[in-house]
Amino acid sequence: PAVGGGKMTLLRMAASYRHSADLIRLRIVALKDEAKTAPHQERAKLEQRVRELNVLYRETKSTARMLEHYYDRRYHADDRRAI
Repeated sequence: PAVGGGKMTLLRMAASYRHSADLIRLRIVALKDEAKTAPHQERAKLEQRVRELNVLYRETKSTARMLEHYYDRRYHADDRRAI
């Protein structure tokens, strides 16, 4: 059983990934706001972190989508994650 009880299904995993993606997106927004008023050197660091988090955000959303459609034979939108 999964932590917290109950069986962990692919759809529950997908929901968890989507939730994580939402949290990452909130962090990206916060860092962008912080960068607007940061000194130049600090702003460069924040912008780099935003770029890194954008990659993580896209990958997390992509994983959620793949988990949601794992059993859907018609779903082949993301060839990079072919199963």
